[in-house]
Amino acid sequence: MKTILFHNPSAGGDGDAPSQEDLLAMLRRSGLEVSPQDNRTEDLSRVLAEPAELVLVAGGDGTVGRIATAMAAAPGAADRLLAVLPLGTANNLSRALGSWPGPGHFAEGWPEAARRSLNVAVAEAEGFPARRFVESVGFGAFARAVEHADETGEQGVDAGRAVFRRILSGALPGHARIIVDGVAETVETLLVEVMNVALFGPNLVLAPQADPGDGMLDVVTLHPDQRHAMLDWLRAPACGEPPVTLQRGRNVVVEWAGAPLRLDDTPQEQGAPPALAFRMAEEALTVLVPPECLSAPQGARATAETCKA
Repeated sequence: MKTILFHNPSAGGDGDAPSQEDLLAMLRRSGLEVSPQDNRTEDLSRVLAEPAELVLVAGGDGTVGRIATAMAAAPGAADRLLAVLPLGTANNLSRALGSWPGPGHFAEGWPEAARRSLNVAVAEAEGFPARRFVESVGFGAFARAVEHADETGEQGVDAGRAVFRRILSGALPGHARIIVDGVAETVETLLVEVMNVALFGPNLVLAPQADPGDGMLDVVTLHPDQRHAMLDWLRAPACGEPPVTLQRGRNVVVEWAGAPLRLDDTPQEQGAPPALAFRMAEEALTVLVPPECLSAPQGARATAETCKA
């Protein structure tokens, strides 16, 4: 099988990622005809125009999201497979779909892999270039928390959750007008997350029932009265469902002008436009996952943590 490999050996920062040479040798022994590519290239459309049946991304959420959204925009997206080798810190998309335990497991198991659909979502507004995303778009407190974590250089899942608690504890509420499949509501909230998968940020399962292949978006809000419950939940998010309000729909509009805004893991300097609309891209991607992941409950795929007293 002709394969394009995007490999980010620095993902995760723990020094355990395989070298590209070792990864290539392992994959080629498994029968894949692999062409390595620079994951930092600015000309992804050119690289993805090359003939290949599989695009394999070995890296963290940033690398995976960048390649997946570019694939969705490329001609013939429906005729090409995607596979993810999670090498990052959070690995949210891989957890939501069903993770390969490691490169060796993928090399041994790809011929019998199961297939899952992955919808890529689109955010667009007047004067705001349409942007594709795979995880979520956030407004308000959590968008500001991601920006602050980047600025302070805090690393790791636990550190990320600590930043979220600190920012959320002092966040000011706002009023957002949310339209889900034509039904409008104005809510007082500390944040809005429009989610394509269950997880966000430092492995937080904000939308437990989200399915990345069902064509639906999950809209998460947090009323100020829920602040203290959310702060408690952030200390042990594997021990119960998040204290948030959820809506689901295929088409979503969020009106919260000027609120802090984040697309996937990238803060937007200009803040939210007056109205940002969300929909799914026409073509879904097909992802190779371990066969056992199709039979696992969504919540089991979404988190690998164990609840501890």
